[in-house]
Amino acid sequence: SSGINAEWPLRPGEKLRGGLVKQRPIIKPKVMKPFILVKSELQKRVFGAGYPSLPTMTLDEFYDEEMVRMAAEAERQLNQPKPVEPEDPDEETEESLGKARAWDEWKDTHRRGEGNRHNRS
Repeated sequence: SSGINAEWPLRPGEKLRGGLVKQRPIIKPKVMKPFILVKSELQKRVFGAGYPSLPTMTLDEFYDEEMVRMAAEAERQLNQPKPVEPEDPDEETEESLGKARAWDEWKDTHRRGEGNRHNRS
């Protein structure tokens, strides 16, 4: 018979033209550790492990230091005298009333634009 029924079925790993296909093995990349290039052993000792740097204290040590710092700050605030309440700027005092009256009288005797003209006529 002719046509498509006369063809042999393809075997696994076989192409339509050209015979068998070579299967490439799957290569898993090696897990690389980060490394830091330094010029000398002295530079390595000075700059340490580089980035990311190694932790310098544990969380418990940090917590203990933070609690000591917060306690000292709270005690300092308790011992600090209370700040004096600032005066209300809108409150009228004898001084502010006198200043306002003097300004009002000055405006009565001087026209607008009559002040120092910096030697301009």
